[in-house]
Amino acid sequence: MNFGQALEALKQGKKVTRSIWGGHWFLSKNPEVKEELDAGYVRGFQTHDMIFAVLKDNGGVAPAQAYQADMLAEDWEVVE
Repeated sequence: MNFGQALEALKQGKKVTRSIWGGHWFLSKNPEVKEELDAGYVRGFQTHDMIFAVLKDNGGVAPAQAYQADMLAEDWEVVE
């Protein structure tokens, strides 16, 4: 798949990856972050839809960043 097809797959709720990656991307609809602080105070916020990257080797999750090489690549695939 190309980058445009990968974006369409994300919008359909699928996970995508490139053949050279160990992780994958997914789209989160209106993600919400909450943090409980001292004395029971809770701080939180909600954002618009956001694409996240699940890093290889259980390296965590981070906002996805497409590089030019990713946008021009033809090796995108859906993760089952």
